[in-house]
Amino acid sequence: MKKELLFESYALLFEIELALVGIIEKEMTRHFGHLWRQIFFVEGGTLLCDNLPLFFRLSPLQDIFTDHELHELCILTDIKNTLNQQSTISQNDFHHVERLSQQLTTKKNLLLFI
Repeated sequence: MKKELLFESYALLFEIELALVGIIEKEMTRHFGHLWRQIFFVEGGTLLCDNLPLFFRLSPLQDIFTDHELHELCILTDIKNTLNQQSTISQNDFHHVERLSQQLTTKKNLLLFI
């Protein structure tokens, strides 16, 4: 994998995490107020990807993503783990990350606009 593609993969993963954090922040704050992190024992330093399946089982977040989108987020976690091991990812995985980044940015913008 070329260094440029590797860097772009990390940049896209960062954008995806920012979009997910924005969505989670908006919905959880709307339902539980600004103390939602204390209510759900969310600690700084944990990786967001590790907690995704748990977060989207919570009732305020259940209706945000379809089952297909949640499956794609699980695939994304696998891709991120591969990159964290400094292994190369396939061109298909890169396109998957790219597409998911665009979808989440659109979804976040729609949710924040409402």
